[in-house]
Amino acid sequence: MTAAEKVLIVGGVLTLGYGTLLGFPMTALRMREGHPPTPRYLTVVHVGAVMQGVILLGLVWAVRMSELSDGWETVAAWLLVVSGVCIAAKDTINWLTGVNDEFADKARTGPLGLLGALTIVLGLGILTVGVLAAL
Repeated sequence: MTAAEKVLIVGGVLTLGYGTLLGFPMTALRMREGHPPTPRYLTVVHVGAVMQGVILLGLVWAVRMSELSDGWETVAAWLLVVSGVCIAAKDTINWLTGVNDEFADKARTGPLGLLGALTIVLGLGILTVGVLAAL
């Protein structure tokens, strides 16, 4: 197993676990009297982390298919994991600080979102080159 595969698997399992654990506060909030709605960013971080975890696990197959060097594949894997961490952190902070709309509220988490967006584009770009080279 390559370093890139290990990074994606560990990152995917941890991210999936984080998203799954966020289901507990969602359930606790919904069980309160009057069944208040779940805060927007709690839902966003829960669903986003579960999806990101599954995506990271699935990208192990892209690494296996890639024709890039182990170094490039490992860089791509780390960029993808960092992206998921940044986005999950941004959404968690938005939830905990009561942000309703990160753009309208001008949330201070914008830099985390930008870093998450840049790293996912770079990581996927690198892996795309490796996968296309394998065709």
